[in-house]
Order: sequence, then structure tokens, then C-alpha cells
Amino acid sequence: MKNKPTANRLICFLIFCSLSYLSLPASQPEVQSFTGYLIVQEDGKYRVEKEEFVSFQISGREIKNLHIRLRAASGDLTFARWRTLVKDGSNFTDWFEFEGRELTGAGGKPVTYEYFLAGSYAGISPPVVPAYSMYETLKRVADSVGLPVPDRTLVIYGQNRSPIYEFFCYPDRPGNQK
Repeated sequence: MKNKPTANRLICFLIFCSLSYLSLPASQPEVQSFTGYLIVQEDGKYRVEKEEFVSFQISGREIKNLHIRLRAASGDLTFARWRTLVKDGSNFTDWFEFEGRELTGAGGKPVTYEYFLAGSYAGISPPVVPAYSMYETLKRVADSVGLPVPDRTLVIYGQNRSPIYEFFCYPDRPGNQK
């Protein structure tokens, strides 16, 4: 029975390892960070407005840390509620993966904004790939302003269901600058 202490230590070690493994948190979904710049159309021509922008993260099926910088607001904005859309045959669910409601100040800070933003809501597109219904339109606009096709878009709609702002969004990578 010379090996009994070694066997006991091995058993204790295996039990300890299995308990440690069980206490590990479940794998976290990948977090993707994006920055988007406002695309403005005037007189049939497009331009990029980098002073007005959005930044956000997508973690699994959740939108996190959304900040919207607009001249029409006294501080950064966000939408308090986000939901993942279910395809129902409407254009909105074909164009967007997420919907945001309840415009408010980012970080709970009080903010004022122009009247036309009252009651607004937003959509964030799925990844913009060639199979995406708006791909060719987005590619044409991106080409005209010298940008690559966006990875996603964020569009803010007014109460009357018309788009007010559209942002072309790109993944944040080391070296990318706002």
C-alpha cells in the first residue's frame, strides 16, 4: 500500500480540478465594438459628417454602451430599450436586426434635444453582406463618399416613420480613429 497516499493525492487533485471547472463562468459571447459616422444627403450628393457619430457594442443578441453624438442634442444620447427583431415580412425587419426605443441621455445624464427627435426610434442592421437587401444601395453610397461598404448601419427614425439620421458603422480595431 505504498502508493495509497499518491492515489489519494491524485483523487483529491482530480476532484479539485473538476470543482474548479464547474465554478468557471459560462463562455461569454464575443463583444463587437462599432463606430458609425453620419451620412448626409444634400442636393442628390452624399457626404460624411464625422462630428456626428454613434458608438456601440454588440454582445450576443444585446446592444450595449450605445452613445449617439448629434448637434441636435445637448449631450450624448442613447436608447433605453433594445430588442432583437423577429422577421415578420415587413421592410423594417428585413432591414434591421435590432430596434431601439425610448431616446434618453447616455449614462442617465439629463439631456435636451430638438423637437424632431421626440418619439424617435432606431434600427441596427444585420451584417451588411452581398445577400443583404440594401447591399447595392449602401455600396453605391459608400463608394460615392470614399468609404468601404459599412459592416452595419444604424438609422434613427422620427415619429412619422421617416429616417432622420443614417450612420455607416465599422468595427473598432486597433489603429482606427474617430
